[in-house]
Amino acid sequence: MPSVTLNSVSSCSFVNVRKLNAARYLRGTSTIAAIPDELLSAIFHVAIHDFHDCYDAIFHAITISHVCQRWRNVSLSTSSLWTVIVLTFPTNRNQFLRTIDWLSRSRSRPLHLYMDFRDPTWNWDEASHSFGWKNMENVMRLILPYAHRWQKVELLTDTWAPIFTFLSYTSRIKSAPMLQDVLLSRCNAFFAAKGELFRPSTMKHPISWFGGGSAFHSLRRVSLAGVHVDWANSGLSDLLELELKYHASEVMPTLHEFCDIISACPELERLSILGWGPQIDVNIVPKQRTLYLPRLRNFAFGFIDVDYAIDFLSLFHFPALKALSLENISSSLDPLHPCDSSHILEYLTTVHHLCTTSSHPFSCVTCGPYPLSLLRSLELHGLTSCGASLRCFLQETATLDHLVLSGLDQTNLQAIVPDLIAAELCSSLLELKFNNTDPALLTSLQVGTVRNSKSPSMRVAFVADAADSEDATHELMRVLQAAGVEPIILGNATS
Repeated sequence: MPSVTLNSVSSCSFVNVRKLNAARYLRGTSTIAAIPDELLSAIFHVAIHDFHDCYDAIFHAITISHVCQRWRNVSLSTSSLWTVIVLTFPTNRNQFLRTIDWLSRSRSRPLHLYMDFRDPTWNWDEASHSFGWKNMENVMRLILPYAHRWQKVELLTDTWAPIFTFLSYTSRIKSAPMLQDVLLSRCNAFFAAKGELFRPSTMKHPISWFGGGSAFHSLRRVSLAGVHVDWANSGLSDLLELELKYHASEVMPTLHEFCDIISACPELERLSILGWGPQIDVNIVPKQRTLYLPRLRNFAFGFIDVDYAIDFLSLFHFPALKALSLENISSSLDPLHPCDSSHILEYLTTVHHLCTTSSHPFSCVTCGPYPLSLLRSLELHGLTSCGASLRCFLQETATLDHLVLSGLDQTNLQAIVPDLIAAELCSSLLELKFNNTDPALLTSLQVGTVRNSKSPSMRVAFVADAADSEDATHELMRVLQAAGVEPIILGNATS
């Protein structure tokens, strides 16, 4: 058909003629069709890896490869689109076939393995779980030949048998040169309760994973939740991040083993211990009296027993600490008998003033093992203590920008909230966030409080629970606005 002209379409304006001709041209020459395959491949790569959710990565890879024949050809030749392997409960034939395809299409690319075998309907009976060691064995036979390409491994289970199978199979691996991240989780915090023993007892014996640790060459981040290994042959060295949480105390490393692990990670930047750390025998002198970590900036500690917590905290020196999180785990494991956090807060406040530099003639607050005056972020979860202990502790955090208060009791809230709002406490605070807190209680604590006009503006975020009344939440917002701070109401969250 000839192009539209002014003569043939006299009723059209010149602009309309140009639009019609442009539309007809684009129908014949699509802009997307003009993109070279190499650029299209790069776009696909960015689109897939822009998602942090593994399920999204799988979904979008499949979607892209089913748009048209050209896109399918380009996507199948783009190996980076197929590097996320997802296996979930209940496993089935289609999952295994998809995994085989993904392993082939990804060629020699590093792999991210995400395996979640938790059953939301499980009745908490270890022997009755539908995903047992044989199911995990089928998975391991499929993925083990590609261990040399593993870059990140995430495994979540309800019970120990699948974890035991994973550890047993990985003990055969001689080399995992690409492996940087390992996250293994037996999702049952119950075992961290005081006095609880590991179960099943027949599988308690530790396993030397990954060839006794010799297979690791690039390992940088490790998270073990309820999962123990042969700590003496763990291969945990040169880590940037280490997380140990929700273990039965009897399967934790000895103090010497723990000191060896930490000493082998001098560049450690983040350490998280929730529940029990090493088995501390006060009658045994550790190899090192102080574990000095000059680069550690983020430390999270969840405690169950106060005496143990203080013994554990006394092991460390974190001169560069910027973010601290303290959680009273006993509050969630045994709500009727939570431990009193006062002594822990008092200990940290006291050692903050202990200068460890012998050349300093007087004590200072920047050379202590826990430099509270240098903290920028602080989270306090479930603390029960006398208000005075918490107040004295917070008085040392002069440079704090971000503070999270979650599940604090009324005594502690009364001791600190009015002065936090008025900037009499933590005067440089920019954001204050409340979780698991009664909005009516917060409102009653702040009536008549006004923020110091010379202090920086502050935002107060309140995480609303489904049980909170709408009227109470609105009244809290009104009182916060009257106090001269910016209120924000957020949906339900955990931190």
